[in-house]
Amino acid sequence: MIGSGRLRFIATVQRESTKDNLGKHNKTFGTTVGTFRCDMRDTGSSESSYGNGVADIKSYEIQCRWNSIRQHTLVTTDRLLINGRTFNILGITNERDRNVLATITVEEIL
Repeated sequence: MIGSGRLRFIATVQRESTKDNLGKHNKTFGTTVGTFRCDMRDTGSSESSYGNGVADIKSYEIQCRWNSIRQHTLVTTDRLLINGRTFNILGITNERDRNVLATITVEEIL
C-alpha cells in the first residue's frame, strides 16, 4: 500500500493520436486523457548514441494507486507529463496482482 503523503506529483496522461483533423496519418500526443497523483523515484541513467551526438536517458519508477490508472485505461503507448517533463512509458505492473498498487516504469530522454 502507498500512503497518500507520498503521492506528491500530478501526472497528466496524453494519448497518442495517429490521425489529424484532415484524416491524415500524423503521430501526435494531442489528446489529454486525465490526471492522477503519483510518487516518482529515480532508478538510474545511461547514455546512448543518437544522431551525431549522445542522448542521456533517465529511468524512473512511478508508483500510484491501481484505480487511478485503471479509470484512464493507461497503456504503454501513452506518455506522462510530470512537472513539465515528458516521460515515455516502458511498462505497467500490477504489484502482487492485488489491484492496489501500480508501478509504471518510464524513461525521459534528454
